[in-house]
Amino acid sequence: MMRINIPYLREIESILLGKVKLDFKRFLYDKIHFDNRLIGIVGPRGVGKTTLILQYLKEHRLGDERALYLSADNVFFKQGDLLEFAREFHLKHGGALLCIDEIHRYDNWNQELKNIYDSFPDLKIIFSGSSSLNLIKGKYDLSRRGMLYSLPGLSFREYLLLERNIALPSYALKNVLKNGFKISRSFASHKFILKYFNEYLQRGYYPFYKEEPNLHLYYAKILNVVDKAIHEDIASFYNLKTQNLSAFKKILHFLTGITPGEVNINKLAKNLGYNHATIAEYLEILHATNLIRFLPMKKSGHSSLKETKKIFLDNTNLANALSSHHFGQSSNVGTNRELFALSQLQNAGYTPFFSEYGDMQEGDNLFEIGGKSKNFGQIHAVKNSYLVLDDILIGETRKIPLYLLGFLY
Repeated sequence: MMRINIPYLREIESILLGKVKLDFKRFLYDKIHFDNRLIGIVGPRGVGKTTLILQYLKEHRLGDERALYLSADNVFFKQGDLLEFAREFHLKHGGALLCIDEIHRYDNWNQELKNIYDSFPDLKIIFSGSSSLNLIKGKYDLSRRGMLYSLPGLSFREYLLLERNIALPSYALKNVLKNGFKISRSFASHKFILKYFNEYLQRGYYPFYKEEPNLHLYYAKILNVVDKAIHEDIASFYNLKTQNLSAFKKILHFLTGITPGEVNINKLAKNLGYNHATIAEYLEILHATNLIRFLPMKKSGHSSLKETKKIFLDNTNLANALSSHHFGQSSNVGTNRELFALSQLQNAGYTPFFSEYGDMQEGDNLFEIGGKSKNFGQIHAVKNSYLVLDDILIGETRKIPLYLLGFLY
């Protein structure tokens, strides 16, 4: 084993802690039970998992000998090193907290993490991974030992706080539906909220938008996230050859150019020149990697392809980035409306599903999504049905401003 230079790692940690700020924290920060011995934070690339861990270290002044942050994709680490390093850090340096970022980039992470947890009962571990696919699959050996948290992209509420310093509360869906008029009226004092909402749909889902005010360069960074998810996360976990990886981009390209409708794997396979089984498998992988979303056809709570009625790209920023890259224009307005609603509901822990009568349903509540000219039409006689409209500021009876779904988390 190559001995890991702890002073070297502390130098890196010090630089990162020096850059991290505490004035804005993701919604998940206050929901994590940091007293647990084993904590995992998973989610898409670029949503702020590293920053969250560093904020915890900085806020609690743990950037000393008691705690250490490291990235598991550091070239110094090879299989077997992590367990030995944890032993040295804990027993020889008095370490009490080890924060391991990008753990999915380390071979055999699941087994070694289990060994570390079992071998050193006084050592606390916080880990994160840029892709949830293998962490979710690997967590079952660790489920009785620790807590796993999922971090999605920014909600519209978080964007308002980060971008405009507008602090507004979050609401449960039932409160939005019951008190939409009252809530939206209280927000009306922020007269540009619809303008900010349109900004968010274009450039507000990934926190790194703050680093790049130029929209086209921001989109370039999103495309880089896609490339890394495919060529690093998917390639390594599924052991796919380079020539197979182009299929994932072709699928994303195809989905970018169509309005989401009923899933037709045969049509997709025919258009892309692959067989049915391959396309079905690759769609499942893209879903697990947080690049696409499924809208299931029934209230099952499952998110498998066989129960999917519609397929969307993961979020409106990703959809616009891919559409701009492939077609030189923004993605479809109607698609963005539905995608925003779906992403905010799913990110907040709800399980919307496809409905024959409206665009989607959550529990007993039916939603028809559109612009201000949309009428009740086919849902007028449906109990607990709502119009969710993207260009109204204040709600009315059974009419909910679309932006209010951005306050679910």
